Amino acid sequence: MPRSIAYGVPSGNDALTVRFGIEEGVFADEGLDLSIKTVFGGPEIAAAFDECVAPFGSLGSPSGIPAMAAGKRFRIVASGCRQQAHLYLGVRKTVADYDGLRGKRIGLLSIGSCPSWIVHKILSCHGLDATKDVTLVPLHDQYPRIIELMEEGAIDACLVTEPNLAIGEGRDILNVWAAGYEDAYLPDFQWIVRVANSDFIEREPETVRAVLSGCRKSAHHAAENRDEFIRFVARHYTSSESAVRRAMEREFPRYQLDCTIDMPGLKRSIDMLHELGGIDRPRSPDEFMDLRFQPV
Repeated sequence: MPRSIAYGVPSGNDALTVRFGIEEGVFADEGLDLSIKTVFGGPEIAAAFDECVAPFGSLGSPSGIPAMAAGKRFRIVASGCRQQAHLYLGVRKTVADYDGLRGKRIGLLSIGSCPSWIVHKILSCHGLDATKDVTLVPLHDQYPRIIELMEEGAIDACLVTEPNLAIGEGRDILNVWAAGYEDAYLPDFQWIVRVANSDFIEREPETVRAVLSGCRKSAHHAAENRDEFIRFVARHYTSSESAVRRAMEREFPRYQLDCTIDMPGLKRSIDMLHELGGIDRPRSPDEFMDLRFQPV
């Protein structure tokens, strides 16, 4: 009988290749009945991993590292496909420049989630303080509606993943001003990490290996069957295939398909969190990882 596993994610925008692999039977071939469990918000999904509500899953390193530093019981076992900071700042077309963002509302997943950390970094490079010059609007379970909320006038900008930006561009709502992975912000950065509950790792290391094998195979299957993957993502977002294709052209060449952790990039994430006050002292990546599952 297949082993049932909940794969935790912090929003409906995450783990697209994993979702694709589930539909395509990749995880079933690994002897797994994998399902997606969404717990909206970075600190919230970290608590779910700690409590083994979801024994395995993915989140951004800026959400996971403070939780582990505070004693939450899960560890990084691999990289996600979005290894670099695939978060994009989309701004309503009526805003002309960064100075025009003063007093505006920026929608993001939650306070303490990756967008809330990375938006600080982006805005600081343009002379803005995210705690004083703009209003950060945590959306939680409304996060999947982030483009609709911008269209309705509830927010003026957003920090979000694709294909949301391409959808917003297609509706003539926003312009993309910045990508987190650009040289000015967070190049060479380990963003999405795959994690597992610490007790689960010790009890079921072979299950961890099977999930990671499915993750790798799903990512390669998406890369090798790009049109099929685009159709799948378009269905997931109830969007047009043309919008998703634009999004994939922007970010797919940067995907990490083999789950290999970028060690210097993870150190950069840790250093950013220390700089911004997310952790109280410098830390080593080794404190947060279990490397036994990394590709040889």
